[in-house]
Amino acid sequence: MVERQSKAPRRMRRSSATLARLEAARGRRVEQLERERENEARVDAALGPFAEAVTAIEAVERRREDRIGALGAQLERKLAELDRQRAAKVAEFERSAEQVRADAEMEIGEWRAVMATSVAEIRAADVGAAETAALLGISAKAVTALSRSAAAASEVGGQRSDADSTLAEAVDAATSDDERAVEAPTGEQVEPSERDSGVDVPAD
Repeated sequence: MVERQSKAPRRMRRSSATLARLEAARGRRVEQLERERENEARVDAALGPFAEAVTAIEAVERRREDRIGALGAQLERKLAELDRQRAAKVAEFERSAEQVRADAEMEIGEWRAVMATSVAEIRAADVGAAETAALLGISAKAVTALSRSAAAASEVGGQRSDADSTLAEAVDAATSDDERAVEAPTGEQVEPSERDSGVDVPAD
């Protein structure tokens, strides 16, 4: 009887080229894993400063808005104070202007009284209204108003409020009439008629 000998399976030997290729692949994998770890560490290192920057920017923006709000409130307060100062200055100006107008009106009234006295003196010298107007370079209406003002002043013993009012209106009217007369050539000026003067002129 022939004894059979069992043969163990042979392990296939890899060629040196295959081993080199596998070793190279393993090396590349190790390098890849190392790069991935480095990249992960780099990402982790970058996340910290980025998060810090985001937090810092948010804080700066909050401070910015707070400061701008405070500046706006300060501006509103200053503008309100300027408005109050402006209102006070305007009121002060109005009071000063009113006082200036009153002083000027009083002085003008005094000079109108002088004018009225002068006209009364001229008329008392038997000078007609038209002649007085031509002599003084004013209208006959102004002469009449000044004459009445002088008469009223003498009647009330120096209290000339109503007379001054009448005189002021007459002088204003006379001013416009005289300005129109100045615009016309000298040779074409027509003396006011006795009818317009409202005063009878004594016959020569």
